[in-house]
Amino acid sequence: MYVHIVSFKIKEGEEITFVELQKFEEINEAKPAGLDHFHIFKDRIDTSRYFLVEYWKSKEDKDILEETDDHKYFHKLRKLAIEKKYETYECDLIV
Repeated sequence: MYVHIVSFKIKEGEEITFVELQKFEEINEAKPAGLDHFHIFKDRIDTSRYFLVEYWKSKEDKDILEETDDHKYFHKLRKLAIEKKYETYECDLIV
């Protein structure tokens, strides 16, 4: 299993927009494309920082989805709520 982790700083007042957009996209586009499940974490210290953790069947499934026009459009919409993208991590789930 492939794990994709990314952190974002969300614009003030756009927290709900970010979370709802992410949930909608993952359920409607990514889930059928190979997403197993995902979690969204909110930093306890910096409350504008969120972590998205996605568990994919494979990296190839994620890459295929990211090349679709629908997913590219989703990124344009989501960018409106994001102030800054921090780090991205790619992992293989062992246990």
